[in-house]
Amino acid sequence: MKFKTLIILAVAAFGLTACSDAWLEEKKLDPNRPSEVSMEVLLPSAQASTGMNHGDVLPRLTCIFMQQMTGTDRQSLAHNRYAQIGEGDFNTPWGNAYAGGLYDLKLIMDLADASGATAYGGIAKIMTAMELGLLTDHFGDIPYTEAFTGADNLKPAYDTQEDIYTTIFTLLADGKADLAAPSSVSPGGDDLIHGGDLAAWMATADALKARCLNHLSKTSQYDGDSVIAACDDALAAGAYATIGYESALNQNPWYQFTVIDRAGYITQYGTMYDMMTASSDPRIDLYRSADSLELPAYGSATSALPLVTPFELYFIKAEAQMVGGDATGARESLEDAIESHMTWLGVDATDITTYVDSLQATTDLELIMNEKYVAMFASTEAWTDWRRTGYPSISAPAGANLSDIPRRMPYPEGEYLYNADNVPMPLTADPDDKFGVTTTYRLWWDS
Repeated sequence: MKFKTLIILAVAAFGLTACSDAWLEEKKLDPNRPSEVSMEVLLPSAQASTGMNHGDVLPRLTCIFMQQMTGTDRQSLAHNRYAQIGEGDFNTPWGNAYAGGLYDLKLIMDLADASGATAYGGIAKIMTAMELGLLTDHFGDIPYTEAFTGADNLKPAYDTQEDIYTTIFTLLADGKADLAAPSSVSPGGDDLIHGGDLAAWMATADALKARCLNHLSKTSQYDGDSVIAACDDALAAGAYATIGYESALNQNPWYQFTVIDRAGYITQYGTMYDMMTASSDPRIDLYRSADSLELPAYGSATSALPLVTPFELYFIKAEAQMVGGDATGARESLEDAIESHMTWLGVDATDITTYVDSLQATTDLELIMNEKYVAMFASTEAWTDWRRTGYPSISAPAGANLSDIPRRMPYPEGEYLYNADNVPMPLTADPDDKFGVTTTYRLWWDS
């Protein structure tokens, strides 16, 4: 009887304990999903997301739009005539930004403010400016001011593109100021772009400022002198930023698409290739493999993905000088741009000289922009330049699904599902409207 009583008491005690799961709290923790993440972990995560957005869906489509590449199979073939491109295609880059990179960067900024880690905060602000620039130049108005609040606001309003550009310039200035201030801790190997070199990040901020100021060339806010000054600041500081790829688990996004995932979908033919052939351009074999399916310099497994480069800055400076009436200065900057790009690719010095010497004698905006079009291969900047300047002179292909070349991207499907009241374009909009062919939903700086 005593034994039974002890069993009953033990069971009762266990039952009372089982009513509380406090003893399980330690066991509930998932080491793969920590509730708090350090800045050292968040920074490379944000940079990986940035790399995907700068080397995946968006540049792949814009390179086809700009006839730098040609879709030859499956959906990529349809993309040549602007077909089979829908809202669902943009869920990935939008998610990479908002649920990935931009959210991680917001967390870094909050942690940096709380701990005095101005080095991390400054980098996060500059990277946020870079990502906002990429998004707004594709979609126009985007959420920012009300974004990243989680359950407190699941339906953030959209900021106008003009306001986003103001935010970009503020973030770049504030980021540089943070980097110049003392910091409680600084990044090192966790910074996949500059390895913790804060001076290099300041130069990157200057380069992004020059790029974004130049994007305003069709607006009343454009100031060519400011563009040139920003270029000079960035060039003097040695601005150059890439994301590197090193192993089978960390491959260049172009390689992942053209070799691993969708081999044969895209070939390196089109208007740009024809232009390069006509000018005996020594970069052809670096741009396209013998079968034209791969990108040797830009799309090998370990090719670095350019974010800002000296050659882009020289082209921006040449354009601003040309617009300002300084043809002589523009010519010098143009030649510097070409030499910088070809040297970066590893073109022989003799071939560089031969190519530069063969350029047309008269310097004009079309020459500058056509040369930049070739040099900015695999970058979305070529599309932005065409929308601003009309160069290169290209037209929509026969049988296109739109009446002209796209000038913007439609908003992602996920926004229509979960934030439809705030999306500044109805889902039922005409395709020409959705892609900015008409002026109804054109980007602010492209109006």
